[in-house]
Amino acid sequence: MLNNYKLKYLVIICIMITGYFILYYFPASLSEFVVCPVKRVFGIPCPSCGSTRATILLLKGEFMQSIHINPLAILSNSLFLVSIIWMMIDVFNNKETFIPFLKKDAGWLVKVMLLVVMAANWAWNIKKGL
Repeated sequence: MLNNYKLKYLVIICIMITGYFILYYFPASLSEFVVCPVKRVFGIPCPSCGSTRATILLLKGEFMQSIHINPLAILSNSLFLVSIIWMMIDVFNNKETFIPFLKKDAGWLVKVMLLVVMAANWAWNIKKGL
């Protein structure tokens, strides 16, 4: 019998893998649906603008082009992969460690570092006119 967290983890994993499947096999069908509200309202790209295109390039093995469009795609997709693996390990080991880890306070230093990375990526997106 599946525990509540196991079912939750398996649903999350299926959604994430389905998303990657759609990005890999149907990238052109998404082009007309992806519109950044920040860019639309303010006329400048947000820090995550280009992440979908960068992820598609990453899935196709075009790492340098992916980094050029949005370097955060490498980081976010690495975190997604680690998350999938971690949740699968939790399911197989009958332990719930992933979500409790996410609920922990990261600390001020980690938060400041993330803000600096996001700001740098935002400046990069603006500079290159994404």
